[in-house]
Amino acid sequence: MTINILAGATFNGFAKVLGGALSPLSLVLVSELLTSFFVLFSFGALPTLRRLSHLTKHQLRWALVMGTFSGIAAPMLWFWGLHFTTAINASFFGKADVVFLMFFAHILLGEKIRRIHVLAAGTVLLGVAMISLRGGQAGFSLQAGDIIILCATFCYAVGNITFRKFLHGIEPHIALLCRSLTGIAGFFLLSPLVSHTLMTDIQRFPMALVPALIGFSFVSRFLNSVSFYEAIDDLPVSTVSVLGPLDVIVAAGFATWYLGESLAWYHISGGSLILLGSLLLEFVNTFHPETALVHQERTPHIITHKP
Repeated sequence: MTINILAGATFNGFAKVLGGALSPLSLVLVSELLTSFFVLFSFGALPTLRRLSHLTKHQLRWALVMGTFSGIAAPMLWFWGLHFTTAINASFFGKADVVFLMFFAHILLGEKIRRIHVLAAGTVLLGVAMISLRGGQAGFSLQAGDIIILCATFCYAVGNITFRKFLHGIEPHIALLCRSLTGIAGFFLLSPLVSHTLMTDIQRFPMALVPALIGFSFVSRFLNSVSFYEAIDDLPVSTVSVLGPLDVIVAAGFATWYLGESLAWYHISGGSLILLGSLLLEFVNTFHPETALVHQERTPHIITHKP
């Protein structure tokens, strides 16, 4: 679990650097190709594909919906948002998806919102506001990238709640593979509609960014995925779910060291509130464990990774 937290925390830093050379669509392809490979590598290609072939039409339909939000819309928005905000802000604001999940769970799953849930959500929003206000030093001025990151977390929340409501009988790694395959298919469907292509990005890719690409591929994706699966195999889901949000602390430190971004006092204060609210929601077990598993894997991640 420690390796998972450390590896996942590098996602935003490496993704922001690579975003200067690769388009968001190309980064989606790279990210989801790696995720597909790691799922097949970790669980076995034949057993995983055999289980995938046994999904019903109803399950495949909702898996497509989940993949559209979590495998295409959310990561594209996330990588796009990183162009216009800092990796530190992205790490903190990415935790706001627990608020979206809470309300979706109430509306779609009928889960009751208790006073502790409202307190936790308010704590997260207060942390977001503190960072946006820069600790009271400026008016409320979310950067364009911050808004895009929040939209990405909204899409991740929609994908996760879709999994919980319609796909809760599917193993998490099968759901992740469905998400990744949808993202890969989305790349080929959207490529003719955008000016940048993968081949153009590859031809223009600077050799100086090869270490960042290796770090993103091996650390942010491979070590993150494998250590995550090992953690959920050996630890209680509740432990993984509660410890997962701690990656935001390491992510902020990595962005400061690797990208030279400044970590101000309002980042620390606001980030602490966001982390506290996230942990409160995890402790009260608002969400089903299966949702927590997919949520952790995104990056950004999240899913979650990451993002």
